[in-house]
Amino acid sequence: MNWKSIFTNILLVLVSIFVTLGLFEISLRVFAPQDLIVPMPAMADSELIYRLPANTKSYLKGTSVRWFHLETNSLGLRDGEHDLQKAPGTFRVLLLGDSMSMAEGVELPETYIKQFEKKANEQALTKKAETINAAIRGYGNDQEVVLFERIGMQFQPDLVILAFFEGNDFDDNRDGGIFQLTEGELIKTLPTLESSPKMRYYNQQIRIQNFPGYRFLVGHSHLINFLRRKYASYLTNRALSSQRKGEQGHPAQGSRIIGEADWKLTERILLRWDADCRKINSLPLILFIPDLNNIRAYMKTKAIGNRTDKSMSDFARANNILFINLTDQFMHYPDVESLYLPDAHLSPLGHDIVAAEITRFLRARKLL
Repeated sequence: MNWKSIFTNILLVLVSIFVTLGLFEISLRVFAPQDLIVPMPAMADSELIYRLPANTKSYLKGTSVRWFHLETNSLGLRDGEHDLQKAPGTFRVLLLGDSMSMAEGVELPETYIKQFEKKANEQALTKKAETINAAIRGYGNDQEVVLFERIGMQFQPDLVILAFFEGNDFDDNRDGGIFQLTEGELIKTLPTLESSPKMRYYNQQIRIQNFPGYRFLVGHSHLINFLRRKYASYLTNRALSSQRKGEQGHPAQGSRIIGEADWKLTERILLRWDADCRKINSLPLILFIPDLNNIRAYMKTKAIGNRTDKSMSDFARANNILFINLTDQFMHYPDVESLYLPDAHLSPLGHDIVAAEITRFLRARKLL
């Protein structure tokens, strides 16, 4: 066996590969430059499926729309540090939610929870407002409840806002596999690759994002970013194409119909969160964030029946949960499109409108 010849051939193959990759890199830099981001890798979590790493800084675009900084504290939350012990004379508010509230595409001071804190303290009558942003992108209500039980309850908040996003929370609650309804009883389980489509999706992302050198390459290589975006698009399209279709007779979610099982599961998850709040004497508040596609449909058809916000409002009223419905306010805004970014997350103006509504709502009930 001619080892020298084998070694030479292997070397030629490797050189050819590197030259080809180099040519692709140069071509992209010249003809199709990619956004070079500093990513925020997800970390695997047996209960939550994934979480954000602690004390990590990133700089990226919210689904390729608007640049923003994303920094986490020692708990992996997009916020500064907070003492567990609340300062005297403080009204502490903890926020649970997904990327709409974390929030994609805006800086931390632009988020509605921090704008609310600013507005409340500028008009402070009695107590000082303190807000804790525990919203994490991609989370469903199931993950939000588990995160609240693990971390949030320790802060003993006066008010807990659960931001319910009409666009995907029903799907997230079903696909997370964290809670199951068995003979009408809500059972918490550890999600598995077999039971949780969301875990399957994020496990693939986690393996890539935590591969040695990944953050460096994404921050410097146009080719890697091109491949990253193509693969992320493939995973997203595959996840969307495998979504179960809902059953007729229930409110729409993101231009589709919600199934009976999805609705019941979500109700029971929210009731568990409500019970958690009351255990620590915290007021629960559901903040209903509408999906832009549904708003467009409502404005076009003038329909008032079969709407998720109305059904959720009835649920909150029946269970004595505070409820802020942003749907009608958004619909009557002169330019509703300006409240959202092109990727359908809230714009800075949208965050400002939400902050003002939360402030008005709490002042009207003399909670501030």
